[in-house]
Amino acid sequence: MKKIAYFFIAALTCLTALSGCAASVGGDKENKVVFYTPFPDATALKLAETFHEKTGIAVEPVLDGTTKILARLRIEKRSPKCDVWFGGSGMIPFMAAAKEDLLASYVPKEHRDIPYKRGNLVMRDRLWRWLPLDVVSLGYCYNPKILAYEDIPKTWAELADPKWKGQIEMWDPAESGTSMLFLEAALWRSRRLDGDESEGWKYLQGVYKNLCRYTREGKPAFSVARGETRIGLHFENQYLEFLDQQAGSDQLKDISQNIAWYLPPESAVLIDGIALIKNCPHPENGQKFIDFCLSREGQRIINHYFFSLDPELGAPEGMKNMTLEDIFARAMPIDIDWMADNYDRARKKWQNEIEAEAEQ
Repeated sequence: MKKIAYFFIAALTCLTALSGCAASVGGDKENKVVFYTPFPDATALKLAETFHEKTGIAVEPVLDGTTKILARLRIEKRSPKCDVWFGGSGMIPFMAAAKEDLLASYVPKEHRDIPYKRGNLVMRDRLWRWLPLDVVSLGYCYNPKILAYEDIPKTWAELADPKWKGQIEMWDPAESGTSMLFLEAALWRSRRLDGDESEGWKYLQGVYKNLCRYTREGKPAFSVARGETRIGLHFENQYLEFLDQQAGSDQLKDISQNIAWYLPPESAVLIDGIALIKNCPHPENGQKFIDFCLSREGQRIINHYFFSLDPELGAPEGMKNMTLEDIFARAMPIDIDWMADNYDRARKKWQNEIEAEAEQ
C-alpha cells in the first residue's frame, strides 16, 4: 500500500432499536470483517465492495448514527460483534470509547509515522486506539432561493435569535454525533469566553426554541431544499452526499441551486477516526480493513465526500471553492479531552433539562 503523506494539520444480528443494516458483501461467514459506521451509505458500501474485491474477505456493514453505535459498543463490550468502527462526527466519541476500554491499540505498518499532533491538531490516540481517517467540519445548509447569503446568520450565536423560531432543523442528539458536536461546541465556546458553560446552556435553550423539529428520516438538508426550514445543521460530507442523492430527483429540481453550505467562524473542525474494537471476533481482518481505509485507494473513495488527510487528493469534487486551509481558518481551538469527558453529561443534560423544560 502506498504510504500517505499526512497534511499538517446485514449483516449482523440487527437490533432494531440500535442499528441499520446493509447487505453483506461476500458470503464467507468465517473469513469476514464487520464494521459499524455513520458514514454516507455510498462511501461505506464502496469501501466494503472494493476491500472485498482486493482481499476476498467478506464484509458485513452496520450503518447507524454515532450515538447509537457508541451505545451498541457499550452493550456488546463483553462479547463484541464488531471489528472496526469508523466515522464519528470527529474523534470525540472515539476518545470516550477509548476511556471506557472499548478500543484496541493498532499501529499500521505503513503509517507508523502518524504523529500524535500536527500543530494544535490531535491526529490520533496516544496509545493508537483510534487513528485519523479524514477531516470533518460542522456548518449548516441553507436555501439561496429563499434565504440570500446576505441574510443568513453569519455566526453561531445568531441561531439563538428568536427571528429563526421554527426555522432550524437538526438530528436528535440522542442518535446523532453531528448534533452532539453542535451541543459540545456551543458549551466549549462559552467556556472559552466566560470561563464556564452557563451562557452556553442559555444559548442552547434559545436554539432549541427555534427548532422546527428533529429529523427522523433523511437529512435536514431535504427540508431546507424544499423550503420547509431555513437552516439545517450539517457536516460538509452530509451536504455533499445529499447533492448526490437528489441529483435528477423529480422532487427537487435543480437541487444545486436550492442548497448551499456555510461554515461560520469559530466552528468545530476535527479529525474523524477509525478504530479496531477490543476483543473483536476478526482482529486480523479488522487490521487489514483499517490498512485499506488509510491507503491511497481507500482515501480516494473517502475523498468523494470528505476532506482526505492526503494533501495530494485535494478537496472533494463538490467543495472545489474551499480548501483545508479555508476550513482550518474558521476552526476554533478545542479542548478535546474536556469534550470527550463531558460527551454523555452534555447529552443527558440536553435531554433532561433543555428538552424537558421546553415541553412544560
